[in-house]
Amino acid sequence: MNEGHYTDTPALYAQVAAGDEAAFRELFGIFAPALLAMAARITGSMAVADDLVQDTFLKVWVARDQLAEVTQPAAWIKKICFFQSVNYVRRQAIRDKVFDAVSYEKDSAGQALPVAEMVEFRQLLGLVNDAVQQLPEKQRQIYRLSREQGLSISEIAEHMDLAVSTVKNLLVMALKNIRGSLQKGGYPLFLIVLLEILL
Repeated sequence: MNEGHYTDTPALYAQVAAGDEAAFRELFGIFAPALLAMAARITGSMAVADDLVQDTFLKVWVARDQLAEVTQPAAWIKKICFFQSVNYVRRQAIRDKVFDAVSYEKDSAGQALPVAEMVEFRQLLGLVNDAVQQLPEKQRQIYRLSREQGLSISEIAEHMDLAVSTVKNLLVMALKNIRGSLQKGGYPLFLIVLLEILL
């Protein structure tokens, strides 16, 4: 399977959805090389790419019973890895304090990323942002300081004059409320998996 060409194999997906671990290992063997190449190209690190691919398949396994609801499972798996890779670069840029509006729209070599995936990535960011807007004020503030400004728990605690344990609890509550808001919005689990990459 070449990078960018992902073939759907319905029988194999059905076996994975039923919890067949051998089929899951086969699926991993089919997809991992291309996903690893894509993630490495985006992040510029083979070690990071390997972690992202492993996490991609963890998410697939956790949501395996939803495969029957996904019209194009191969594209869905690719998107999970793609979004994780782009979000990794985006968050690294935030942490390095050099984030700008287009920094995550290019891979590590400065090449433009696929337009369709970037459009969907932005749309999903918009869904998360809408859910964040519905949070109670302190949860919203802590979430934004953590995810959008890249501050650590201790830095947020100092900034807001709160105990570290309080910040941790409020952040956990914020993430839980965001997920709940998205699920109440009627988004299926396979889309929630993509959305949670951005949380």
